Amino acid sequence: MPSRLPSTTNQSANRPPAAGDPAETGASGLPRRHRFRDLARKGEVPGGSREGILIHPTPMTTTPPTILGLDPGTRFIGAAVIRGRELIAYGVHELKNGERPYDVIGQARRVVFRYIEQHEPQVVAIEAPYLIATERGAVLTVLARELHERSKEFGLEVVELSPEKVRHAVTGNTRSTKYEVAQRLAEADFLELRRLVPKKPKTPALWLTSRERYWLHMFDALGLARAAQERGK
Repeated sequence: MPSRLPSTTNQSANRPPAAGDPAETGASGLPRRHRFRDLARKGEVPGGSREGILIHPTPMTTTPPTILGLDPGTRFIGAAVIRGRELIAYGVHELKNGERPYDVIGQARRVVFRYIEQHEPQVVAIEAPYLIATERGAVLTVLARELHERSKEFGLEVVELSPEKVRHAVTGNTRSTKYEVAQRLAEADFLELRRLVPKKPKTPALWLTSRERYWLHMFDALGLARAAQERGK
């Protein structure tokens, strides 16, 4: 049974954490290779709003590529790291509003590069930005551009996927809701995340509160990672 390292925050699954700068620790920006192995041995989990790391023994055979899925927004950024059917790490990080738009982009950038530093993914999956100009679109565009520009430096492949492709890869239905994607991922592939799927409201028109939607940011990132795995199959 995989072990979970202690988090730096309260472990209640029903209460999102207080706002905090996800870059308070490990915010160097430039990945230092192999540092994650040292962190894992020491039992340290770098800063962030809520995240988990699952440690699995590495078999002496060829392993599937490590994939980092990212769901950046203007308030939260979801992340998930998988290798084959194994969930290596996941988290939701709250971004503090700054005085300038680039304050949020800078925070998101530090979260992304911390994950790259710790887990050394071969593939990074991110949502393809829409052409419509929005604040979230600006975050996606800047992160995707920088990841593409530095992909050779990091030794990784950057994959941009539309929401429709992600929904189809996970559920087989391009019109699935975020809730249905999360439910499918937890029930079919990652049983350890079932407790984080919000309960479906009895009245569909009411949908979910912001508190109930909290972990959906992580499930969106996980869906991107799974969709990246399914390419070419």
